[in-house]
Amino acid sequence: MHITPEKIKEAAEALECTELKSFMFQEPTAGPLTRKRRSSRSTGRSSRRSTRGTRRSSRGTRRSTRRSTRRSTRRSRRSTRRSRRSTRRSRRSTRRSRRSTRRSRRSTRRSRRSTRRSRRSTRRSRRSRRSRRS
Repeated sequence: MHITPEKIKEAAEALECTELKSFMFQEPTAGPLTRKRRSSRSTGRSSRRSTRGTRRSSRGTRRSTRRSTRRSTRRSRRSTRRSRRSTRRSRRSTRRSRRSTRRSRRSTRRSRRSTRRSRRSTRRSRRSRRSRRS
């Protein structure tokens, strides 16, 4: 059984109404002090009010927890999207850089080839000139 704050209040009110409290505070020589009990109607009303209040508060807490969970899920989704975007961008940039390096390597190879060819051709031409002279 779950003990709620309303039940505790009701129990305290019931204790107040009984003769036990009056017995606790009476003088030893005096006769028994009795208090009138509150009518059951009034206690019923107060318990109803308290239950209404607790229902409202529990609803509020439920709503707040829902809101917080929604917010957190939204934030996590946003962060995952951002991270995905950033990874995509980084991949693209790496691909581009690789392409550019390949292109530059090709161009350097071509230039080296062309320089070799030109050197060969100049050597040949020099040789041919020498051979003509002699």
